[in-house]
Amino acid sequence: MMNRDSARRVVQELLNDVIEQGFHHLLRHPQQGDGLNLIIKEATDELNQQLGKMDHGVSGSDAVSQAKHYRSVIEETENKSLHLLSRLQKIQQIDNPRLKRV
Repeated sequence: MMNRDSARRVVQELLNDVIEQGFHHLLRHPQQGDGLNLIIKEATDELNQQLGKMDHGVSGSDAVSQAKHYRSVIEETENKSLHLLSRLQKIQQIDNPRLKRV
């Protein structure tokens, strides 16, 4: 069953991956800083928001309700992280034509 610590770890891993990839690309391609900084900021804001959401509304709930809440937060985080990674990939394609779709 999903608990707070494992859910927190998943949320952090998902969004820290976006932040890390964005930062590494920014170091290699500073000319794309505006778009990359926006993605990094959105991922950081989302991380803070989802971690705050973890504790909101679960006090006093039973373990099953808490697990359901944590799964919901993880699912929302997965969707947001995929969206941010998609935007990051579009920026990366600008400098690497091999990544462009055929």
